[in-house]
Amino acid sequence: MAPVDDEAALLFALIRHRYGARLDEAQLAIVRETIDGMLRDVAALRAAAVPDNAEPVQSFVPFRADP
Repeated sequence: MAPVDDEAALLFALIRHRYGARLDEAQLAIVRETIDGMLRDVAALRAAAVPDNAEPVQSFVPFRADP
């Protein structure tokens, strides 16, 4: 198998190698679309500038009065 440089192609090749015998072409197309979407999300997260000294965001829990 030839080396793969593209991250999406590498992940798809790994999944196809491990599970390809159990997936048909339509399912493999869905896997490829999912990988592409995940990598778009990862690229957006990687692009976000977060300083090293940033504190975690406080979680918001709305108050609900007893009836």
